[in-house]
Amino acid sequence: MVERPRHPKKDIERVMRVAESHGWRFAKGKKYYKAYCPCGEHLHTVHVTPSNPWYVVHLKYRFERTGCWDRRSS
Repeated sequence: MVERPRHPKKDIERVMRVAESHGWRFAKGKKYYKAYCPCGEHLHTVHVTPSNPWYVVHLKYRFERTGCWDRRSS
């Protein structure tokens, strides 16, 4: 399996790795990553160069609010 490229911002990379441990997978685009939920119902985008200083906090909560966050994929 090909590993995705690292996110240039360490805080966002950390959130993405936690999401991957919950079964989410990421695909790299030009200006964002697409985050696919393990259940296939949710899709989020993760910007490469966010301008909002609260972006990391909001991204973390956005992942945690999905209904399948606690369900681990097998």
